[in-house]
Amino acid sequence: MKNKKIKVMVSWSKVVPVLKNYKKIFRKKKIQIEVKKTKQHLTEYQLLKIIDKYEGIICGDDEITKKVIDKAKKLKVISKWGTGLDSINTKYAKKKKIKVYNSPGVFSDSVSQLALGMILVLSRKIFENHIQVKKGYWPKPTGFSLRNKYLGIIGLGKIGQTLILTCKGLGMKILGNDIKKINKRNLKKLKIKKVSKKELLKKADIIVLCVDLNKTSYKLINFKEFNIMKKNAILINISRGSVIHEKALIDALKKKKLYGAGIDVFEKEPVDSKNKLLKFENCILTSHNAFNTIEALKQVNKNTVENLIKEF
Repeated sequence: MKNKKIKVMVSWSKVVPVLKNYKKIFRKKKIQIEVKKTKQHLTEYQLLKIIDKYEGIICGDDEITKKVIDKAKKLKVISKWGTGLDSINTKYAKKKKIKVYNSPGVFSDSVSQLALGMILVLSRKIFENHIQVKKGYWPKPTGFSLRNKYLGIIGLGKIGQTLILTCKGLGMKILGNDIKKINKRNLKKLKIKKVSKKELLKKADIIVLCVDLNKTSYKLINFKEFNIMKKNAILINISRGSVIHEKALIDALKKKKLYGAGIDVFEKEPVDSKNKLLKFENCILTSHNAFNTIEALKQVNKNTVENLIKEF
Protein backbone atom coordinates (compact mmCIF):
# COMPACT_ATOMS: atom_id res chain seq x y z
CA MET A 1 0.00 0.00 0.00
CA LYS A 2 2.94 2.33 0.64
CA ASN A 3 3.80 2.38 -3.08
CA LYS A 4 0.24 3.14 -4.15
CA LYS A 5 0.03 6.02 -6.62
CA ILE A 6 -2.21 9.04 -6.13
CA LYS A 7 -4.06 9.47 -9.43
CA VAL A 8 -4.68 13.03 -10.61
CA MET A 9 -6.61 13.94 -13.75
CA VAL A 10 -5.65 17.05 -15.74
CA SER A 11 -8.34 18.17 -18.19
CA TRP A 12 -7.23 21.75 -18.98
CA SER A 13 -4.62 22.01 -21.73
CA LYS A 14 -3.11 25.38 -20.70
CA VAL A 15 -1.52 23.86 -17.59
CA VAL A 16 0.01 20.82 -19.34
CA PRO A 17 3.29 22.49 -20.51
CA VAL A 18 4.29 23.39 -16.94
CA LEU A 19 3.66 19.94 -15.40
CA LYS A 20 7.20 18.87 -16.31
CA ASN A 21 8.51 21.50 -13.87
CA TYR A 22 6.92 19.56 -11.00
CA LYS A 23 8.14 16.06 -11.90
CA LYS A 24 10.35 15.73 -8.82
CA ILE A 25 7.65 16.71 -6.37
CA PHE A 26 5.08 14.53 -8.14
CA ARG A 27 7.49 11.61 -7.83
CA LYS A 28 8.17 12.37 -4.17
CA LYS A 29 4.46 12.54 -3.34
CA LYS A 30 3.69 9.52 -5.60
CA ILE A 31 1.33 11.61 -7.73
CA GLN A 32 0.51 10.06 -11.11
CA ILE A 33 -0.76 12.57 -13.68
CA GLU A 34 -3.22 11.55 -16.39
CA VAL A 35 -3.97 14.16 -19.06
CA LYS A 36 -7.36 14.12 -20.79
CA LYS A 37 -7.56 15.90 -24.14
CA THR A 38 -10.68 18.04 -24.52
CA LYS A 39 -11.85 20.62 -27.06
CA GLN A 40 -13.52 22.75 -24.40
CA HIS A 41 -14.30 20.87 -21.17
CA LEU A 42 -15.44 17.49 -19.89
CA THR A 43 -19.21 17.06 -19.65
CA GLU A 44 -21.04 15.44 -16.77
CA TYR A 45 -21.54 12.34 -18.93
CA GLN A 46 -17.82 12.07 -19.73
CA LEU A 47 -16.80 12.60 -16.09
CA LEU A 48 -19.20 9.99 -14.75
CA LYS A 49 -17.36 7.32 -16.74
CA ILE A 50 -13.91 8.08 -15.30
CA ILE A 51 -14.10 10.20 -12.13
CA ASP A 52 -14.10 7.30 -9.65
CA LYS A 53 -10.39 6.63 -10.39
CA TYR A 54 -9.04 9.95 -9.19
CA GLU A 55 -8.02 11.52 -5.89
CA GLY A 56 -7.35 14.89 -7.48
CA ILE A 57 -8.39 17.00 -10.47
CA ILE A 58 -6.91 19.98 -12.27
CA CYS A 59 -9.80 21.21 -14.39
CA GLY A 60 -11.14 24.02 -16.53
CA ASP A 61 -14.91 24.47 -16.85
CA ASP A 62 -15.67 20.75 -16.43
CA GLU A 63 -19.24 19.96 -15.35
CA ILE A 64 -18.57 18.80 -11.80
CA THR A 65 -22.17 18.27 -10.70
CA LYS A 66 -23.73 16.55 -7.70
CA LYS A 67 -23.88 13.31 -9.71
CA VAL A 68 -20.19 13.54 -10.56
CA ILE A 69 -19.24 14.25 -6.94
CA ASP A 70 -21.30 11.28 -5.74
CA LYS A 71 -19.44 9.05 -8.19
CA ALA A 72 -16.04 10.49 -7.16
CA LYS A 73 -15.57 8.28 -4.07
CA LYS A 74 -11.79 8.87 -3.88
CA LEU A 75 -11.75 12.58 -4.72
CA LYS A 76 -10.01 14.84 -2.18
CA VAL A 77 -9.23 18.01 -4.12
CA ILE A 78 -10.46 19.97 -7.15
CA SER A 79 -7.95 22.55 -8.34
CA LYS A 80 -9.78 24.85 -10.76
CA TRP A 81 -7.62 26.58 -13.37
CA GLY A 82 -8.71 30.22 -13.26
CA THR A 83 -11.30 32.04 -11.20
CA GLY A 84 -14.87 31.03 -12.12
CA LEU A 85 -16.39 28.21 -10.08
CA ASP A 86 -19.88 28.18 -11.62
CA SER A 87 -19.31 24.80 -13.33
CA ILE A 88 -18.57 23.14 -9.95
CA ASN A 89 -21.17 22.33 -7.30
CA THR A 90 -18.98 23.82 -4.60
CA LYS A 91 -21.55 23.51 -1.80
CA TYR A 92 -21.95 19.78 -2.38
CA ALA A 93 -18.19 19.31 -2.72
CA LYS A 94 -17.73 20.99 0.66
CA LYS A 95 -20.41 18.72 2.17
CA LYS A 96 -18.44 15.73 0.87
CA LYS A 97 -15.23 17.20 2.36
CA ILE A 98 -13.64 17.77 -1.06
CA LYS A 99 -11.37 20.83 -1.12
CA VAL A 100 -12.01 23.25 -4.02
CA TYR A 101 -9.37 25.81 -5.00
CA ASN A 102 -9.17 28.52 -7.63
CA SER A 103 -7.03 31.64 -8.28
CA PRO A 104 -9.18 34.67 -7.38
CA GLY A 105 -8.08 37.97 -8.91
CA VAL A 106 -5.38 36.47 -11.13
CA PHE A 107 -7.03 37.67 -14.35
CA SER A 108 -7.99 41.18 -13.23
CA ASP A 109 -5.42 42.93 -15.45
CA SER A 110 -5.76 40.70 -18.52
CA VAL A 111 -9.59 40.66 -18.58
CA SER A 112 -9.95 44.39 -17.93
CA GLN A 113 -7.43 45.12 -20.70
CA LEU A 114 -9.46 43.11 -23.22
CA ALA A 115 -12.59 44.99 -22.16
CA LEU A 116 -10.76 48.30 -22.68
CA GLY A 117 -9.55 47.10 -26.08
CA MET A 118 -13.12 46.34 -27.12
CA ILE A 119 -14.29 49.74 -25.87
CA LEU A 120 -11.63 51.55 -27.94
CA VAL A 121 -12.19 49.46 -31.07
CA LEU A 122 -15.97 49.87 -30.98
CA SER A 123 -16.10 53.55 -30.01
CA ARG A 124 -13.77 54.46 -32.92
CA LYS A 125 -15.18 51.86 -35.37
CA ILE A 126 -11.67 50.50 -35.88
CA PHE A 127 -12.80 47.00 -36.83
CA GLU A 128 -15.36 48.21 -39.39
CA ASN A 129 -12.77 50.61 -40.85
CA HIS A 130 -10.19 47.79 -41.00
CA ILE A 131 -12.55 45.53 -42.99
CA GLN A 132 -13.34 48.26 -45.53
CA VAL A 133 -9.68 49.21 -46.06
CA LYS A 134 -8.77 45.55 -46.68
CA LYS A 135 -11.53 45.43 -49.29
CA GLY A 136 -9.90 48.34 -51.13
CA TYR A 137 -12.11 51.17 -49.84
CA TRP A 138 -11.00 54.35 -48.05
CA PRO A 139 -13.90 55.39 -45.75
CA LYS A 140 -13.83 57.87 -42.87
CA PRO A 141 -16.17 56.41 -40.20
CA THR A 142 -16.88 58.80 -37.33
CA GLY A 143 -16.52 57.43 -33.82
CA PHE A 144 -16.93 59.12 -30.46
CA SER A 145 -14.62 60.35 -27.70
CA LEU A 146 -14.62 58.58 -24.32
CA ARG A 147 -13.95 61.70 -22.25
CA ASN A 148 -16.98 62.63 -20.11
CA LYS A 149 -18.92 59.57 -21.27
CA TYR A 150 -20.61 57.39 -18.65
CA LEU A 151 -19.06 53.97 -18.11
CA GLY A 152 -21.41 51.57 -16.32
CA ILE A 153 -19.76 48.62 -14.57
CA ILE A 154 -22.07 45.84 -13.40
CA GLY A 155 -20.04 43.74 -10.97
CA LEU A 156 -17.63 45.69 -8.76
CA GLY A 157 -15.20 42.91 -7.93
CA LYS A 158 -11.49 42.91 -8.75
CA ILE A 159 -11.95 42.97 -12.54
CA GLY A 160 -14.55 45.75 -12.38
CA GLN A 161 -12.38 47.84 -10.07
CA THR A 162 -9.28 47.34 -12.24
CA LEU A 163 -11.20 48.47 -15.31
CA ILE A 164 -12.48 51.53 -13.44
CA LEU A 165 -8.92 52.59 -12.54
CA THR A 166 -7.90 52.29 -16.21
CA CYS A 167 -10.89 54.15 -17.63
CA LYS A 168 -10.66 57.01 -15.15
CA GLY A 169 -7.43 57.93 -16.93
CA LEU A 170 -9.50 58.44 -20.09
CA GLY A 171 -11.70 61.02 -18.37
CA MET A 172 -14.78 58.79 -18.14
CA LYS A 173 -17.53 59.15 -15.52
CA ILE A 174 -18.12 55.92 -13.63
CA LEU A 175 -21.41 54.33 -12.57
CA GLY A 176 -21.29 51.08 -10.61
CA ASN A 177 -23.79 48.39 -9.71
CA ASP A 178 -23.47 45.27 -7.59
CA ILE A 179 -25.95 43.37 -5.42
CA LYS A 180 -23.07 42.38 -3.13
CA LYS A 181 -21.76 44.68 -0.42
CA ILE A 182 -18.62 46.40 -1.64
CA ASN A 183 -15.97 47.78 0.69
CA LYS A 184 -16.88 51.46 1.23
CA ARG A 185 -13.21 52.45 1.29
CA ASN A 186 -12.77 51.00 -2.20
CA LEU A 187 -15.83 52.85 -3.49
CA LYS A 188 -14.56 56.11 -2.00
CA LYS A 189 -11.03 55.58 -3.29
CA LEU A 190 -12.25 54.84 -6.82
CA LYS A 191 -14.90 57.59 -6.64
CA ILE A 192 -17.56 55.19 -7.86
CA LYS A 193 -21.17 56.29 -7.83
CA LYS A 194 -23.11 53.14 -6.91
CA VAL A 195 -26.57 53.16 -8.54
CA SER A 196 -29.41 50.76 -9.29
CA LYS A 197 -29.13 48.55 -12.36
CA LYS A 198 -32.01 50.45 -13.98
CA GLU A 199 -30.34 53.85 -13.49
CA LEU A 200 -27.03 52.51 -14.80
CA LEU A 201 -28.67 51.10 -17.93
CA LYS A 202 -30.48 54.41 -18.56
CA LYS A 203 -27.39 56.62 -18.18
CA ALA A 204 -24.39 54.58 -19.33
CA ASP A 205 -22.88 55.12 -22.78
CA ILE A 206 -20.79 51.97 -22.31
CA ILE A 207 -21.85 49.01 -20.14
CA VAL A 208 -19.39 46.31 -19.07
CA LEU A 209 -20.54 43.08 -17.41
CA CYS A 210 -18.04 41.84 -14.81
CA VAL A 211 -20.28 39.59 -12.70
CA ASP A 212 -19.98 35.97 -11.58
CA LEU A 213 -22.51 33.54 -13.05
CA ASN A 214 -25.07 32.54 -10.43
CA LYS A 215 -28.86 32.46 -9.94
CA THR A 216 -29.06 36.25 -9.64
CA SER A 217 -26.94 37.01 -12.72
CA TYR A 218 -28.40 34.39 -15.09
CA LYS A 219 -29.79 36.33 -18.10
CA LEU A 220 -29.20 39.55 -16.20
CA ILE A 221 -29.46 41.40 -19.52
CA ASN A 222 -32.68 40.38 -21.25
CA PHE A 223 -35.18 42.01 -23.64
CA LYS A 224 -36.40 44.32 -20.86
CA GLU A 225 -32.89 45.63 -20.15
CA PHE A 226 -32.18 46.37 -23.83
CA ASN A 227 -35.34 48.51 -23.89
CA ILE A 228 -34.09 50.49 -20.88
CA MET A 229 -30.59 51.13 -22.27
CA LYS A 230 -29.59 54.45 -23.75
CA LYS A 231 -29.89 54.52 -27.54
CA ASN A 232 -26.52 53.69 -29.17
CA ALA A 233 -24.85 52.34 -26.04
CA ILE A 234 -21.98 49.85 -26.25
CA LEU A 235 -22.32 46.56 -24.36
CA ILE A 236 -19.26 44.50 -23.35
CA ASN A 237 -19.48 41.03 -21.80
CA ILE A 238 -16.30 39.58 -20.28
CA SER A 239 -18.05 37.57 -17.55
CA ARG A 240 -20.06 34.48 -18.61
CA GLY A 241 -22.18 33.89 -21.71
CA SER A 242 -25.41 33.15 -19.86
CA VAL A 243 -25.37 36.59 -18.20
CA ILE A 244 -26.84 37.92 -21.48
CA HIS A 245 -29.91 36.48 -23.20
CA GLU A 246 -28.32 35.94 -26.61
CA LYS A 247 -31.59 36.19 -28.56
CA ALA A 248 -32.26 39.54 -26.90
CA LEU A 249 -28.77 40.76 -27.86
CA ILE A 250 -29.27 39.67 -31.48
CA ASP A 251 -32.65 41.44 -31.53
CA ALA A 252 -31.09 44.65 -30.15
CA LEU A 253 -28.31 44.59 -32.77
CA LYS A 254 -30.77 43.84 -35.56
CA LYS A 255 -32.98 46.77 -34.52
CA LYS A 256 -29.88 49.01 -34.20
CA LYS A 257 -30.54 49.77 -30.55
CA LEU A 258 -26.82 49.38 -29.81
CA TYR A 259 -23.81 51.25 -31.15
CA GLY A 260 -21.95 47.98 -30.85
CA ALA A 261 -21.16 44.96 -28.68
CA GLY A 262 -17.99 43.23 -27.54
CA ILE A 263 -18.57 39.59 -26.57
CA ASP A 264 -15.89 37.27 -25.19
CA VAL A 265 -18.26 34.66 -23.73
CA PHE A 266 -21.29 32.86 -25.13
CA GLU A 267 -24.25 30.76 -24.03
CA LYS A 268 -22.83 27.87 -26.04
CA GLU A 269 -19.07 27.47 -26.52
CA PRO A 270 -17.42 27.07 -28.98
CA VAL A 271 -19.74 29.32 -30.99
CA ASP A 272 -21.92 27.56 -33.56
CA SER A 273 -21.15 28.62 -37.15
CA LYS A 274 -24.85 29.50 -37.55
CA ASN A 275 -24.89 31.88 -34.57
CA LYS A 276 -26.46 35.13 -35.81
CA LEU A 277 -23.99 37.25 -33.84
CA LEU A 278 -21.36 36.38 -36.45
CA LYS A 279 -22.98 38.55 -39.11
CA PHE A 280 -22.85 41.95 -37.33
CA GLU A 281 -19.86 44.13 -38.23
CA ASN A 282 -20.36 46.23 -35.09
CA CYS A 283 -20.10 43.16 -32.89
CA ILE A 284 -16.56 42.11 -31.88
CA LEU A 285 -16.32 38.45 -30.88
CA THR A 286 -13.46 36.72 -29.08
CA SER A 287 -13.15 33.08 -28.03
CA HIS A 288 -13.51 33.24 -24.21
CA ASN A 289 -9.94 34.48 -24.31
CA ALA A 290 -9.94 37.59 -22.10
CA PHE A 291 -7.74 35.88 -19.50
CA ASN A 292 -5.01 34.97 -21.97
CA THR A 293 -1.78 36.88 -21.40
CA ILE A 294 1.70 35.43 -20.85
CA GLU A 295 1.88 36.91 -17.35
CA ALA A 296 -1.56 35.71 -16.23
CA LEU A 297 -0.95 32.18 -17.54
CA LYS A 298 2.34 31.92 -15.67
CA GLN A 299 0.72 32.93 -12.38
CA VAL A 300 -2.41 30.81 -12.66
CA ASN A 301 -0.46 27.71 -13.73
CA LYS A 302 1.71 28.06 -10.63
CA ASN A 303 -1.30 28.59 -8.35
CA THR A 304 -3.25 25.68 -9.79
CA VAL A 305 -0.51 23.06 -9.50
CA GLU A 306 0.53 24.23 -6.03
CA ASN A 307 -3.07 24.23 -4.80
CA LEU A 308 -3.28 20.58 -5.80
CA ILE A 309 0.08 19.53 -4.35
CA LYS A 310 -0.54 20.95 -0.88
CA GLU A 311 -3.40 18.50 -0.32
CA PHE A 312 -1.17 15.40 -0.72
